[in-house]
Amino acid sequence: MYTAAVTESLVKAGHKVSLLVTPDSPAANVKVLGEVTEKNGIEFLRTADVNSAVVAGKISKIKPDLIVSAHLRRILREEIFTLAAKGAINIHPSLLPKYRGLSPQHQAILHGDSESGVTVHFIEAGVDTGDIILQKKFAIGTEDYILHVQARMLTIYKTIVVEALELLESDSFRAMKQDHEQVSYFGPLKKADREIDLSRSSKEIYDLIRAVSLPYKGAFYKDYVIWAAGIGEDKILVEKYKNVGLYCEEAEDRVIIRLKDGCLVSEDFEIKKD
Repeated sequence: MYTAAVTESLVKAGHKVSLLVTPDSPAANVKVLGEVTEKNGIEFLRTADVNSAVVAGKISKIKPDLIVSAHLRRILREEIFTLAAKGAINIHPSLLPKYRGLSPQHQAILHGDSESGVTVHFIEAGVDTGDIILQKKFAIGTEDYILHVQARMLTIYKTIVVEALELLESDSFRAMKQDHEQVSYFGPLKKADREIDLSRSSKEIYDLIRAVSLPYKGAFYKDYVIWAAGIGEDKILVEKYKNVGLYCEEAEDRVIIRLKDGCLVSEDFEIKKD
């Protein structure tokens, strides 16, 4: 999705894209990438190792001006990212230096941020540490879920790389160093990260539900997967369910999550038995 959008934006702007390399994994949207590369006459390489000698050989033969990494989720080694004459850039879905690593889109919601964004930065040996070329921000509303955040990011991905290249072509442009005192790093989300901890506040659990909902696997408590919820302000519910826990109201076809500071109400849930 993101990689295809970046590729098409570069072609549309008149840039020559000679090679697209993608990890040969279930997460790669191979069909879409295959269609984009075939339509635009771009060599398409699926590989188990993006840092392999085969990849290095193809890049060396092309002698590119620039390498662009878009939603790669792999760390490029120096022997790869230094092969282009002008180096390599990466598109990262957060406002660096916040949320370096592999779960930045989720982290902005999990932390209750009112904004997020996309950063284009130079690739260097550290993970997401390179100088910033361009950042674009957007607002996150209190009712936005991960799908809403991803849709806004996709819109930015369709233009931000072309704009970044225009900046790099300017003699007066200077990239901005990251403020290393503001750094945060998070790895990929694990199953345990999606589990609802009833000792947390209603706001924290609400943010968790928003952050890991579709197209991801959802927040869960025991056999219940919660896809969406609202913070209930009904005093009757608080009085009815005095103890912290999850309660299923079958007649109302809803779930009540009683927390220490109130209730969450979900009518969008499912019960999954292992």
